[in-house]
Amino acid sequence: MAPTIEHGDFVVAQKYKKPPVEGTVAVIYHPILGNLIKRINKIPGTKMYMATGDNDISIRNTSIGSLKASEIVYQAILRVSPSGLTRLKPRRNDFK
Repeated sequence: MAPTIEHGDFVVAQKYKKPPVEGTVAVIYHPILGNLIKRINKIPGTKMYMATGDNDISIRNTSIGSLKASEIVYQAILRVSPSGLTRLKPRRNDFK
């Protein structure tokens, strides 16, 4: 699958006002890896989330670990690329 965000793209993000919505693209902060842009999915039966990539070369969710809702602060809403603006819509992404 192709990445949603390409190298050189910009992202417009806004703070989550409610708990993160499953399948949205989020900006998260990882203490070792720094800021990451990932799609988030709820872990069934818990209040935790996993951050997944939209392609096979993305950093694996096992390298990131599970996330609390409080660790997922920003929702990416727009992708700004040389071809224009694209709204980033929620999409279910199975764990990788």
